[in-house]
Order: sequence, then C-alpha cells, then structure tokens
Amino acid sequence: MEGGLQEAKVSSNSTRKPSLILASHGRTNRMAPVTVPCQLSQSQLQSYNYQICFRSSQAFTIEASDPDGDTLTYALVGPNAAFFQVDPNSGVVTVKSPLDRENSVTMLLDVTVSDNANLTPGRLTIILNDANDNSPIFRNTAFDISVPENTDVGGSVFTFLAEDEDEGDAGVVRYSITEIIPAQGSEVFEIGAINGELKLKGQLNYNLLSSFYRLRVNASDLGGSCGSGNKVFQSSNVFAFVTVVDMPDLDPVFISAPYIGSVEENSAVDTSVLRVTAIDQDKGINDNIIYTIEDSTADGLFKISENDGIISISSAIDREVIGDTVTLTVKATESELNINGQPATTTTTVQVNIGDVNDNPPQFYNCEESCVTATQFTGEVFEHSLGAISIGLTVKDPDKSVQTELRLEGVDKDVFSVEPSLAASDSIVQLLVRQPANLDFEEKQQMVLQVIAIDKDKTTFQSTATVTINIKDTNDNSPTFPQDTYRLKVAEHSPVGTEVLSVTAEDPDTMDAGNITYSLLPESILEYFDVDTGTGRVYVKNNMTLDRELRSLYSATLQARDSDGKPGTTVLEITLTDINDQPPIINRDLYREFVKEDGQLEFKIE
Repeated sequence: MEGGLQEAKVSSNSTRKPSLILASHGRTNRMAPVTVPCQLSQSQLQSYNYQICFRSSQAFTIEASDPDGDTLTYALVGPNAAFFQVDPNSGVVTVKSPLDRENSVTMLLDVTVSDNANLTPGRLTIILNDANDNSPIFRNTAFDISVPENTDVGGSVFTFLAEDEDEGDAGVVRYSITEIIPAQGSEVFEIGAINGELKLKGQLNYNLLSSFYRLRVNASDLGGSCGSGNKVFQSSNVFAFVTVVDMPDLDPVFISAPYIGSVEENSAVDTSVLRVTAIDQDKGINDNIIYTIEDSTADGLFKISENDGIISISSAIDREVIGDTVTLTVKATESELNINGQPATTTTTVQVNIGDVNDNPPQFYNCEESCVTATQFTGEVFEHSLGAISIGLTVKDPDKSVQTELRLEGVDKDVFSVEPSLAASDSIVQLLVRQPANLDFEEKQQMVLQVIAIDKDKTTFQSTATVTINIKDTNDNSPTFPQDTYRLKVAEHSPVGTEVLSVTAEDPDTMDAGNITYSLLPESILEYFDVDTGTGRVYVKNNMTLDRELRSLYSATLQARDSDGKPGTTVLEITLTDINDQPPIINRDLYREFVKEDGQLEFKIE
C-alpha cells in the first residue's frame, strides 16, 4: 500500500452476523481486500495491515452495514486508542496525538462496531508511512578552517557531513553554499552537491582578495510526501569560517614613489637627502627590508642605510661637473627567502636634484661649430647698415639662476650696443648698430670693441672678450667728374675719331673700380659725337655734319654709371672752329643801281 487511506467496512452474512471489511479511502489499496467474518465472539475477528501518513489529521474511515438497517456506532478501544479519535456516527478516524514513526513503524488499534444489539470488535495493524519530518544534521564538530593562500585551484579545503534519518529521497542530502561574505568569495569557493567537499574554484590571495571568509552551508534533503500531500523539504544551515594563511609569495614594494630629493652642491658628506621605504606585501608575514644602491648615473656620490633606507652624501658634489640630477637605482630585499627559496626583491628609481651655488664666473664661448672658450671674436657689417651683427659669441655661466650684465668698451663703443644687456646663464650675444652713419667704409674699415661680462650677483666674477668688426663696402656713391662743365673746341670737319675730350669719372666704391660705363646724352648728339663706353673718350663721329657755317656750338651731357647703375654727369660745351673750306659767293644774282649823269657809281657787292 502507498499513502492512501483505508476504510474498514462491516457487512452482515446470511445469519445476520456482521463482518469487518477494509476499503481504501482516497487511493487504491495495493493489498488484496481482507474480509474478516464478524462473529459475536472476538475469536472470529481477523487483523489486517493499514498504511497512513502519521502526520495526517484524518487517518481512515470505518464503514459498517446492517441488513436490518440499524444505526451503527463506532468506538476505539485498547492502549493505542489515545492516539486517535473516531466519530461514533460516521466512523471517521482522525489522529489525536502526534505519532512517531521513528519509534515504531507499526501500531495496533482495537475498534468496535455496534448496532445496539450486537457488538463486533476488530484489531487493526496500522503501518505508519514516512512523512519527511527530520532535517539533515551536520556531524562535523567544528567549522573553523585554515587554508594556505597558495593552495592550488581545485584543491580540497574541507568536507561537510550531514545525515538525515528519513528514508528514500527524504533521507538523501545535498549540499550548497547559500551565502559568502565577502561576496567575491563566490568566485573562490565551491562545494560538491553530493559529497559536501569544499574546493577552490579560484585562486586565493591574502593581499588582493580577503584574508577571511564566512560561508553559510546548507544541507537539504530531496524532499518527501505521504499520500497525496505536497512534497516536503527539510534543510539545515551551518556557518563555516575560512581563514586564508598568508604565504611569502610576493616581492616587496616601495611606497610613496616616485622618489625625488634635492641637495646643494658642495654640501657636507653624510648630509641626508631623502628616505625610501619598502614594505613586504605579504601582510601576514611582514619580513624586514634591506636596502642597497644598485646603480647610479654618478658613481660614489651617495650611500644608503641598509636598515632604514636613508640616502645621504658620500663624497663632494660639483653640479657643474655631474649635472643637475643624479639618478639612483635602489633595491629592497626581504630578510627571508620567498616561497620558492629565492630572495624577494624590487627596485625603484630615485632622482636627486643638485642645487646650484654661485661659484663660477661667466665665460665667453665660440659656438659656431662646437662651443669652446674664446676671447677673440670677429664680425662683419656693411657700411651705413642697421641691424644685428653675428659675432659667434655665447656667454655662459655654469651656475644656474644667475644674471650676467654685458657692457661695451672701446673707442667706437657708441656706434654699437650689445644684446642682450642682461643675459641668462647661457645666451647668444650680438652687436646692434646704433649709429649707421659712422659706419663709413671710405673713412674706416675696421672697429675694435671689448665686451665685458659681469656676474650681477657677484661682481668680482668678470670676463672680457675682444670683438673686431670689419666694415664692408657698399655701392653708396655715384661716379663724379673732375669738373661740372667742360668747354671744348674742335675744328669743323675734323676727321672721324678725332678726340674731343678724354675724361674719367671717379667712384670711391671698391666694387666700381674699372666698372664705370659712359654715354652721351641726348640721343640727338650722337649724330655728331660719341663716347667710348669703357674709357670716357669723347670723339668726332661724323665729320661731314660738323660745319661751322651751319652750326657752330653743341651742348651735350656726358654720363657715367657705376656697377649698380648710379649715374654721374658733366656738361660738354663744344665749339666748332672755322677752317677755310668755302669759296666766295655773291649773294645776289643781279645788282641794279641808278646813277646820275656825270655822277659817280659806288655800291657794295656781297
């Protein structure tokens, strides 16, 4: 039989003696029906088995019939009657007191059926079916667990064991983790649902993750039901506390990096510069740290205390020699070996800035190719020009944050100014022309100056450089003739090429020497005279046209141009002198005069 309710039925035979018959209540009885002859004597009754859900309130119904149609009355008797009660009119039996299947699976119950004339007794054997009334119980004695942080993923941490006294599925236990604090522990732990084995599904990390976890572990059965009732599940929970044991698997680490310190040059030996600090990242171990300087851009200048990481000066420092900064490589080593038997180390970079002291005078450098110290410099400038003159001069003061005052000395210092007048620690120096009119190549081809550099903060620090300025000629002059006007004479009809004048224009500009060209103006004069363009020799060009009787005076302009086309002129006044080149000519073909009789005739023939 399964959890259905059974009914007990009473029927009568032909002799009118009722009999007790079992019938199912709610579900079909798998057992064969049992008919107990109901005799007036108890010895004729037979017992039978009956299954009920021991936690159900309604157990079964006793039904009886009487051929005479008499009303039947039901009653429970015997020691187990106290656990049940029966409706005397309907025969419905209900559970009165809690039943405990774990103490006894079966129990006997005596019943009677009466028609007021005959009393029929019966003894029932009640089989109590399991109703899943027990929760799983953990058998572990403690749930404080310690696990090394380097335990491999998949490794076993702990095994939970819970037992359930119920039978069947109701006694099968399954395990689960219902809560982990902190929550990221869900990525680290997992539990076998069947065997309760707690394993690692992620890597533990004492420092980056948590060093402590609280797990709530649930043990639940697969549930059970009695009869047609709903399936019931039972469970219980325990809290497990997992402590992660730190292992020496991490290198030390420097804190408060980057490290930048400063110290003035010429500071005393053992002067402290700065302190570096490293810690053991394995917080549960916290080894001591040993400090060393592994490398330096300037050897031997600094040292470090191996116990407390204080960096100090070990030898004299000259900033102008080693530069503005020194870079150190500092190593921190844990006092104990790591989990692999190797030293646990780390390094950091320390920058030490070297502060400047004003302990050097300014100096002049020639930096046209590579910067070298120098005291002699030269420059060139075109006469009458303005602007800057590059002299390849650089003034440097190896000290930082200083100012250098620059001055000019010398006879011609007023012709120039120096730029800048106040220089930084490294500045290109130029001369500027202030008086271009005094730059006249024709008057002076060279000027010599002194540039004085003075440390403004410490005026005893001075340097002097001599600068020679070569003045270059420019085509700033026009050709000039010795005279403004030349009065010349030449005989009429002089042969072609006859020299009228040979004159040379002067130009003081050097580029015009031998480069002056000559011409005659206006163009109409070229019918009579011309000039040699290279020498300035003026000559007769056409003798036939030079006829004093037709024109006796000619005026011309002799022009000279230099290489830049600048002109210079002089005036030529050429007078033709007469020669006896003409026969007499009577100006009139007919002369008619009247004279009186006996008068005298006198007139002029032209």
